[in-house]
Amino acid sequence: MPKRKIRSMRNFAWGKFSRVIHVLWIMIHYSVVDEVQALSSHPRTLPPTNQGLEIRVCQDRDCLIDGAKQTNKIVSALVQKGSSTIKPVTVGKCGCLGPCGKGPNVDIRIDGIRVKDTRPAQSNYFIFREINSPQAAADMLEIAGMDIPLRAVDQIENSAVGKVESTRTLWNFDRTTRIALQRLLYACVALPMYDAQKNGNWDVINGQVFENSYYAIAAAVFIGSQFMGTSSAANRVDDGDENI
Repeated sequence: MPKRKIRSMRNFAWGKFSRVIHVLWIMIHYSVVDEVQALSSHPRTLPPTNQGLEIRVCQDRDCLIDGAKQTNKIVSALVQKGSSTIKPVTVGKCGCLGPCGKGPNVDIRIDGIRVKDTRPAQSNYFIFREINSPQAAADMLEIAGMDIPLRAVDQIENSAVGKVESTRTLWNFDRTTRIALQRLLYACVALPMYDAQKNGNWDVINGQVFENSYYAIAAAVFIGSQFMGTSSAANRVDDGDENI
């Protein structure tokens, strides 16, 4: 094969690859990240009681994998050892809060008003993310107005309760990553179809025309992608109990 033709094919392939990567970048930043931030600003949680200090730990799949049940035990232990001028103080659970893969995530409200996370690098969120240690939980509770003794934090850190461990494996992607992969799949299918339509090769496979074949491929990809676990319902774990 002539070197010029090889070079042309290589440039063509690289152009395709670059375009897919560019589309993926756009998808991640303008679709996935925006979606996660929107969910963080308007989390789907159980209705607040509008009374006192309410602390609710996300119990959907990704947060459970990241150690949400252990986080709940840590928060409950710190609340028992701490003090607050806001009464009552309740610890419960809620559904998906949005930043999947950044958990365990916690929603805190005072008399129904959501408390903003003011920790460094977290100040744009009304959801407390990565509450994965007694110190992180203590910092969160202090932002909510509680007084947590340092001795209590040390005691919990040195106990079995104070260990938050993620059970996530290499291929067990969080929901945010699954959404990004779904968008990449759409891009990898849509771009060749766009080029085929632009170049007048619609429904052409290996030099032969197969009527409506591209529509069938697009439909199959779309239907198959619905089983990638990108919806909030796919991430939900319901044990029928409102409070932990």
